[in-house]
Amino acid sequence: MLKIFEDLGYKKQICKTCGQEFYSQVDRDTCGDAPCDEYGFIGNPATDKPYDLYGIQETFRTFLEKEGHEPISRYPILAKRWRDDVFLVGASIFCFQPWVTSGLVEPPANPLEVEQPSIRLNDVDNVGRTGRHMTCFTMGSHTVINKPDNFIYWEDETIRLCHEFFKSIGINTEELTFIKSWWKGGGNEGPCYEVCCRGVELATLVFMQYKTLENGDKEEIPIKVVDTGYGLERIAWISQGTPTAYDACFAPVVDKLKEITNVSVNEEILARNAEIAGMMDIEDIGDIRDLRQQVADSLNISLEEYLENAEPMEAIYIIADHTRCLAFMLADGIIPSNVKEGYLARLVLRRTIRFMKELEMEESLSDIMAIQLDFLREFYPEIAESQEHIMNIINLEEERYAKTIEKGKKTVKRTIKRLKKEGKTSMPLETLIDLYDAQGMPPETVEELASGDKDFEVFVPDNFFTIVADMHEEDKVAKKETFELDVPETELDFYKDIYQKESDGTIIEVVEKDGNLNIILDRTIFYPEGGGQPSDIGIISIEGTIYEVVYAEKLDGVVLHRIATKEDEDVASLVEDLRKYIGTEVHMAINWNRRITLARHHTGTHLVIAAARKILGQHIWQAGAQKGLARSRIDLAHYKRITIGELDEIEKLANEYVMMNIDLDINWLSRDDAEKKYGLILYQGGVVPGSQIRVVKIPGIDVQACAGTHLSRTGEVGPIKINKTERVQDGVERIDFSAGLAAIDSIQNDKAIIKESSDVFSVTNDQLPKTCERFFNEWKAQKNEIARLQKEIANLKVSTLAENAFEVNGLKVLKEILDANIKELQKIATDFTDNDKVDLVFIGNNEGKIVGSASKNAIDSGVQVNNIIKEAASLLGGGGGGRPTLAQGAGPNADKMADALDLAVELLNK
Repeated sequence: MLKIFEDLGYKKQICKTCGQEFYSQVDRDTCGDAPCDEYGFIGNPATDKPYDLYGIQETFRTFLEKEGHEPISRYPILAKRWRDDVFLVGASIFCFQPWVTSGLVEPPANPLEVEQPSIRLNDVDNVGRTGRHMTCFTMGSHTVINKPDNFIYWEDETIRLCHEFFKSIGINTEELTFIKSWWKGGGNEGPCYEVCCRGVELATLVFMQYKTLENGDKEEIPIKVVDTGYGLERIAWISQGTPTAYDACFAPVVDKLKEITNVSVNEEILARNAEIAGMMDIEDIGDIRDLRQQVADSLNISLEEYLENAEPMEAIYIIADHTRCLAFMLADGIIPSNVKEGYLARLVLRRTIRFMKELEMEESLSDIMAIQLDFLREFYPEIAESQEHIMNIINLEEERYAKTIEKGKKTVKRTIKRLKKEGKTSMPLETLIDLYDAQGMPPETVEELASGDKDFEVFVPDNFFTIVADMHEEDKVAKKETFELDVPETELDFYKDIYQKESDGTIIEVVEKDGNLNIILDRTIFYPEGGGQPSDIGIISIEGTIYEVVYAEKLDGVVLHRIATKEDEDVASLVEDLRKYIGTEVHMAINWNRRITLARHHTGTHLVIAAARKILGQHIWQAGAQKGLARSRIDLAHYKRITIGELDEIEKLANEYVMMNIDLDINWLSRDDAEKKYGLILYQGGVVPGSQIRVVKIPGIDVQACAGTHLSRTGEVGPIKINKTERVQDGVERIDFSAGLAAIDSIQNDKAIIKESSDVFSVTNDQLPKTCERFFNEWKAQKNEIARLQKEIANLKVSTLAENAFEVNGLKVLKEILDANIKELQKIATDFTDNDKVDLVFIGNNEGKIVGSASKNAIDSGVQVNNIIKEAASLLGGGGGGRPTLAQGAGPNADKMADALDLAVELLNK
């Protein structure tokens, strides 16, 4: 037992219900957490006074600041900005992994305090229904990074601070319990204490002191982390004693939504719902039905009466929660899309719309979003600053969603038809998920579309959205290639002088990798591929023999120079032959034209990104880039298509930056110094590994962590020409551009195309647009005239054909071979039968096309024109079919058309 527990009067006890070890100041049989204890605060607040969410955040910060902790600003909820394994911040510790917790980077403060908005969608289906689940919650934390030479505090002080904080807000500490447990996650583990009061867990105190090994064992780590998480929403809830946490944390939004929808509240039902939910492990069972039935039974009402009262309020709570979650997502740079973090944002957004429709709300999503933003603006000014951007996305996404639903209905109907043909009577879950993933069709809409079919069922599991969110919540990172090299890191001379075309180095190793011959030098001027920039190529001269370097790559700080070999050469023998030169000084030279072209494009990339952020908005974030020789591309996260006008503005501004001829400021900085100075904007090009990062700054324009080769001044980039833009995926726009001489080549190529086009029309370049327009309009008019004449010809043919009709079995039949295309044949045939001029038409042409049409009278008489045409077309050597009213066929034996039409008439007698 820890000494601090003794000092504070806590005694070790064992829960008689769950068997857990816990500590309390008073003797008790249960551990204080649900389901061993019921919620005891609803209608009976646990603190001296009520706190709203903002109030408890301020109180938490002030308390810890007085205890020597430095408050830091929240991190963006998009964890992908600094780590490559997850998309969203799910807890405050996510902000410090892996760089701070591994010791590579100093923490922003130590000890520190933060109130970190966090998002978890692993129980999104329970939001609004249990009274406590939220997609977005605020985790208060006092965090300590303990190093061997600077050990600040551990378990005793952490527990004391927790005890004193809850005491300071008026909780009777005799009601607190500290349940001993074990925490594991993110590759680390250690002991922890879950701190509970009146049946609800309020905080978790984690002591990370082990690394989890691949075989499941654990290994002690030198840096020991105090990772605490206080559920500030829950603390606000128990301080107010409201029926749900939603009422306690965003009451103004909830009240406004109730006013708009005229939804009345039955607090008895809501309170009982939350109490019973607290006694159940909702996260594991997924199915909420059991909870609902238990609440109804405990209140002695029918399930129908319970649902009638509860469901409208659940929808209100869901909308309030989801719009809050969206505010953080969109303000922090997530663009809704069908992949990665964008998928999660769209999931939350579309669920919000779904519940708005359930409440039959006439307001748009942007109307509701405005209510939420008004509530958040006081405590999160950065969200208020992003209001216009957020509203633009919301309006666009709502419009897209409506179109998606209309378009997707046909897909759903086709899918159901296919499944029924396969003998299925219900829709498999994987199909339901695929319709949502690929087509954007909500499961409830699919269920609704299938409701009229008695022979087919669509069952939507209560945890549907939890399932799909789990599928998309983590970033699947490819495992890094491993190649063992026992040599010192290569000295990278290209960083010292990117204009160095030739240099000398010493061979320290020769290796075979992936069937290729590679030379390793102690230093190099060859840039290895990375950051979307291709590697340098060139030559290495060894005692007068020239070896062609076709590729360079860096593995764990070592640069491998791949040497060109012939197809039939034995690489293993070449390696052995060249190893005799280990220790020999060699000469290297790069292909300079390639190097300078790539450098122009790389610096140009930074200028185009900076211009795009200026023109399109600060939400613009690089989603990928690839530098090339003739052209380069940048992928930008943006919520709509970039217009031609915007593209022109970006191009113009990027060229203004070039002409300003700004000196680049390029330095190596420690990761923590760089982040403190410039923030996470450094990582536009993606997560950069290591404790030291190379910062490329274009003063007043752009700053990024970048390992590529750059010019000394922006003026050296030369002209920048944007070639085109395209949407590479939902929420990502690609800008294709050329820089320097490559831009000149692109401009001259465009000029050549314009000149060639002008010559076709025998006009000057400036006359080309009007000439093209005139020719297009004339072509369009002639096309329409041809169509009109074809229609007249068809009408003339129809008027003369009626005289040739004859009778078969009481039906008036027309049979002819005509000089007409298939569309004309269809038009002629249906004109006769739709207007009751004849009952049946069998017509064909000399190209082997045959058409049959039947009137309502013929169909009622039992004629199946589709079967007749199918058999007649077989005489032509082909096939056919269609509807009972109109069918068509075709075959290569056009010379047998007369026989095929005769057969069609003969089949009427059968």
